[in-house]
Amino acid sequence: MNKESNNNFADVLAMNVRYAVLTKNSRIEVLVKPSPKQLRKRGKKGWHLFRTIDSNSEAAHLLEESFRSALAEIEGIGSYTNGKRKKATRSERKILASR
Repeated sequence: MNKESNNNFADVLAMNVRYAVLTKNSRIEVLVKPSPKQLRKRGKKGWHLFRTIDSNSEAAHLLEESFRSALAEIEGIGSYTNGKRKKATRSERKILASR
């Protein structure tokens, strides 16, 4: 399989993925070659499956993009697309200004 995908934990348990990017509140976790047991455990503890990456030649690049997207989503600034950050919305700028 040569693709990047967004799945739920039940779908990923049957797959053999190289990386799983998980998020929870203000945390990001990357699992390398996760076992079904690791994924079930994280699912029960409230982690959200942000993205999975299958084994391919671009896996490292896709992992970096996934990590940046997850970080941008957690920070609430906007998502990265093609290496460029989206402009923050008016409400996001107000939040950032109050920090």
